[in-house]
Amino acid sequence: MQSQVAVTHLVDEPALAAQELYDQLAARWPGENSVGILTCYSDMEAEELAAVLSEKCAFPIIGATAIASMDHKQGFHEMAAVLLVLTAEDCNFSAVLSAPITPGTVEQAVEDAYREAAQILGDTPGLVIALPPYQLALMLDVYADIFNRVAPGVPVTGGLPSYNGNGDTNAVIFGGHTYTDRMALLAISGNVHPVFSVLTVSQNDVSKKRPVTKAENNVIYRVGGKTFVEYLEEVGLPVGNLADGNTTVSFTANPLMIEEQRAEFGDTFSYMRTLHALDLEQGSGIAIGRIPEGANVSVCPLDRDAIRKAAGQGISDIIEKMAEVQGYRYSTVLGISCIGRYVVMAPNGNMETDNIVRQLPAGLSLAGFYSYGEISPLPAQNGSVTFAHNESLVLCAF
Repeated sequence: MQSQVAVTHLVDEPALAAQELYDQLAARWPGENSVGILTCYSDMEAEELAAVLSEKCAFPIIGATAIASMDHKQGFHEMAAVLLVLTAEDCNFSAVLSAPITPGTVEQAVEDAYREAAQILGDTPGLVIALPPYQLALMLDVYADIFNRVAPGVPVTGGLPSYNGNGDTNAVIFGGHTYTDRMALLAISGNVHPVFSVLTVSQNDVSKKRPVTKAENNVIYRVGGKTFVEYLEEVGLPVGNLADGNTTVSFTANPLMIEEQRAEFGDTFSYMRTLHALDLEQGSGIAIGRIPEGANVSVCPLDRDAIRKAAGQGISDIIEKMAEVQGYRYSTVLGISCIGRYVVMAPNGNMETDNIVRQLPAGLSLAGFYSYGEISPLPAQNGSVTFAHNESLVLCAF
């Protein structure tokens, strides 16, 4: 597989931005069997950009809006559009848009989209890149659960689009349009051998660890013998400040580490969950992802330097995994990082990307974006399991 990346900063001129991306490709125009992955700044006219670009390019394009993006040429971008183009003679691509997704239709919509993509390929995909819509009524875990059911063992990566929430756009891109209620999916078969790295920064303070005694899906009600809000107060978090003002900063800077026993992962398994809101009257908290009853929970404030170092660990890990695959030439790294990491790094949002690009081997393309939630497989006792992540940096090389 071959790949190339085009970047434009003309966020106020979507038609000109599309032309600039197209012109950068023209110097080395992709082959006939190509597909594009587009990320664009959430405060630009994403619909017009997608429409013009789709009209110019003779290959399917999926994508998402984002508050920030990355590539191997210029590094970190807060205001840009980045187009990754994949081309292969020994792979097949299948880009599919799901039916509208609601809590009542998500199971069928995602299953149908995957089966359509696999049917177009005529084969089981070797890699699936999924960009679900950002909907607070649906946990990201739901998508991981569905893929594990309908495509067991198939490696799935991706993430949710992101935005600033001040009138800008949070949308999935497919073809020449944007959607707030549909999933874009790219399935790849043939000569593709993806490897993955998932890096989560966690400062595990045993003194803050407590059992979750009452929770349902992504709502946590009680921790130990206290309400969740009382627990936060006990471990020293200013609940009043957390509930007021810029809650995005407060919540993403103080995520929850969840520890539970999962048969497929062997020993105690830990992962992060980001809070979305507090209900002070009820004493509960709402997270972006699932929090299981019976697990242990602890508050783990994020640290800028730890995020920077984790990025270096992530790219080192992916380089080692690529080296283990014999007879295959890697061309591309897709990176998806959590907006929580972006928020904590501000105003030095480039720290993470800089560390990735610094160690990226020559000849590899990098493209990616900051997401409201990340999807990546994790190694399990019987192969791999697709999992929903928060506060993580996910890298996929293929």
